Order: sequence, then structure tokens, then C-alpha cells
Amino acid sequence: MIEINKGKILNLSLLYLELPIALFFLFWCKWYISIAGILIIGYIHFFQSKANFKKTNNTIKINKKYLFLVLFIILIWCILGGQGNLYYQSSDWGCRNAIYKKMIFGTAPYYFEDGSFLSYYIGHWIVPSTISKIFIFLGLSKSIVWHIGNIILLLWTALGISLSFFLVAFYTKADKTFKIFLALLIFILFSGLDVIGLLIRNTGFSNHIEPWNIYYQFSSQTTQLFWVFNQAIPVWVGTLLFLQTDHIKFDVFIGALLILFSPLPIFGCFALILFKILFNYILKKDITRLFKEGFSIVNILSLVIALPLFLFIFSNTRSSGTAGVLFNLNIGGDSWYNWFMLIVFLIVEVYIYLLFVYKNNKKNYLFYAIAITLPFIAAFRFGTSNDFEMRASIPLLTCLMLLVIKEVLGNIEYKDKRLIIQRRIVPLIFCLLIGAVTPFVEFYRGYSEVRTNHKINLTDESVTLHKDSINFVSPDYKDTKFAKYIGK
Repeated sequence: MIEINKGKILNLSLLYLELPIALFFLFWCKWYISIAGILIIGYIHFFQSKANFKKTNNTIKINKKYLFLVLFIILIWCILGGQGNLYYQSSDWGCRNAIYKKMIFGTAPYYFEDGSFLSYYIGHWIVPSTISKIFIFLGLSKSIVWHIGNIILLLWTALGISLSFFLVAFYTKADKTFKIFLALLIFILFSGLDVIGLLIRNTGFSNHIEPWNIYYQFSSQTTQLFWVFNQAIPVWVGTLLFLQTDHIKFDVFIGALLILFSPLPIFGCFALILFKILFNYILKKDITRLFKEGFSIVNILSLVIALPLFLFIFSNTRSSGTAGVLFNLNIGGDSWYNWFMLIVFLIVEVYIYLLFVYKNNKKNYLFYAIAITLPFIAAFRFGTSNDFEMRASIPLLTCLMLLVIKEVLGNIEYKDKRLIIQRRIVPLIFCLLIGAVTPFVEFYRGYSEVRTNHKINLTDESVTLHKDSINFVSPDYKDTKFAKYIGK
């Protein structure tokens, strides 16, 4: 048997987010800012993290062969999502391959031929690309380095998912082999009931069914991995770290780390912090503790880390507002039908699950954060696309998944070779099975494309980035505040 220690998983999860940020300070920033940033991260990790996370000796015991099976399933899930460039990749992968290739073979701050520079959510690629550069110095060809780099990215992605899953396992008390695999199954297949919404709206079945409501869209676990892995996985890790404490002394640090991975989900994280403050401080009339812990040394130092990351991300053409980024109502019009479809969307994506977990979570701030915040995220659009609702919702959907897994595991037992299921949980299992249609459609799309094209590794490496790639670049590095005050 192997013992998985919660304290070590927490420590590795923090390092998973901290290491890319430390490397960013090292390679992107002026030398004195690099030293300051790295020293702050090191101080918080080695001298503050243990004091802020409860000391725990919690362990999960699992047979070695079953542990390897869990890790193997996660690895296959990654490969099916396009990791390693070994299988079909969704259409969003073209630009991501271009970013990763530039980060392997270029030098920070990564200029393009037309004078623009890379200013995107690059955190997830920093460690794999840095390791990949070693093979360039060893004299290997560009083609071989690229293939090795993709395998390293696959392993880094699988590591992040594994850390996320074991944090889920600890939170949901999946302490037996059967419950570990059941939790993993839900972790991979969790989704809203998109197929029900699709049938109601009658928008037609396709190989990607989540945009069934046109104006609103939340993403399943598998969809997040297959389309926006670089944003989703760090946010899964960060969200699960948020939930390890009932105080806010460490929360700004985690939020600051997430800026370089995906800034939009920070809106969802902020909602979690607000509800944590409401339930754990304000309703308990503990305002003195709120100010004391809110202005902790960790939170104050974290603002120093956040500023360079914020300036880097907001040097991006779209993020800076030059491409018309603003909030606007996202219901598609004032007709009763559009309002009706918003209600339908929220029911099939969120409230159907909240109904089943209410009894055991009516005093849990996560329940109310999910129930109140997700409608606002769905109803508003940030900029010209629905990226805001799909990304800002990730932390809250992760929390919803946690509550569902915990509810299922608390009502199912495998004992004496018999599966014992409490009646009250049967409707929830039925909903999970319906929701699983969405990830299976994602799986089928890859299978269909491979079968049609008679090729397994259907990857797009033809995309090139330039000054008009407003999602990914800033046109002139020297004119940005980041370059003037922070960058090399």
C-alpha cells in the first residue's frame, strides 16, 4: 500500500503554481524585480504556508497498482485532449501550439517578426518550455526538441490534474479504492445537462454541444481540458487550495499566482472569497479578525507579486481595452423567450445539482456562492465573446463538482462485493449520467476525426501569431507599462 499524504499534496500544489511565477520573474523582469519577486515567493512558501494551512497527517492509502491505474487514466485523458501532440486536437490548439513553440525556441519576452510580442496567459507553458530548452543546448534538432517538448507538456499537464484530483479526494473523503475511482469518474465526466438544454432549444446535435444556448455556455471538465487546458488546470489547483482554509490570510497570494495562468477565473475566486468573508467573519460579527487577517503579511506581499503579472497581462491588446472590452448584458434581447432560456440554462447547468446537495450544504458558503454568483456570470458578457462566462465560472463549477462528488460518495458503499446505493442519490446519479453525454461527445469528436482522416495525431502547427492576433499579443513591447517599469 502507498500512503498519499495531504500535507505533501498541498505543498506540491503550491509549488505547481509558484514555480512558473518564479521563472517569470527570473526571465521576464528586471534583475532587481526578479530578486524581489522570487524572495517574496520563497518567503511565503517556506515560512508562511505551513502556518496558514492546517497541519494535517491525513493520508489516503491505496494499492500501488491502483495508484498507477489512476495516474494512467489521467494520462490517457490528457492524450485524448491533444496533450503530447499524439492525438486529435480541438481547433483552439493551433494558437496554443504556436505559443508553446515560440516559448521553446525563442527568448523572453518573445518578439514576433512584425515587432509584436507575446502577452498571453502563458503560465502553464513556462516550466515545460524551460525544461525543453535544455535539449536545444544539447544540440538536438528542432524537430526532436519539439516532440520532446510536447511530451514534457503532457507530463506537466498530467501532474497538475493529478494534484487537483488528490485534493478533490481529500476534500470529498474518498479514502477507499472504490470511492477513489468513483470520484475520478465523476471528476472526468462532470458536466451540466447540456443535452437536455439542446433538446429544449432544438438547436441540433453536433460534435460540440455546449454552445446549445447560443448566448450562454459553461464548460464541462473534459471540455476545459480539451480546449483551454492552460487556463483550467491551474485554476482547478488554485480553487482547491482556496478551500483548504476557513480564513483569508493566504487567499490574495493564491489569486496573485493565478493571474499569469488565467485572469478571468479570478472573478469566480473573488466571489468565493466574498462569501467566505460573509459566512466566516461578518455573520459571526468578527470584524476585527477580518481586518487583521485580510491585511496579513502574506496578502500585503502578494500585491507586490500581483502588480508585474497584472501589467504583463494587460499589455495584451484585448485585455487592455483597445479591442472594446466592456461588460454588457448577455441575454440576447428583451423578449420573454431569451429570459426563459437563461432560466433553462441555469437549471440544467447548475440548479439541478444544487437541489440534490442542498440538505447537506445549507450552511456551507460554497452552496450560496455557486447559487448566487453563477447567474450573474452567465448574464453578463465581458468583451465581444462569451469567454468571460466560460472562464470566470471555472472555480464555481469546480466547487459544484466537489459538492456533488461528496454527496455521491456519502450515499454509496461497496461492501462485501455488494454495491449499496441509497435511494435518495439515484436521481442525482441519473443526472450525472445525462450530463456525461457532453464529455462523451468531446471524446467522440476526436474518434470521428481520426477515423475520417485516417491519422491519429491530427495537430495544427500551421498557425503563426502577429500583431493582429489580439488575444495573444501586444503590438509594441516598448510602449507598454510592463516594458517601461518591469520587463527586461
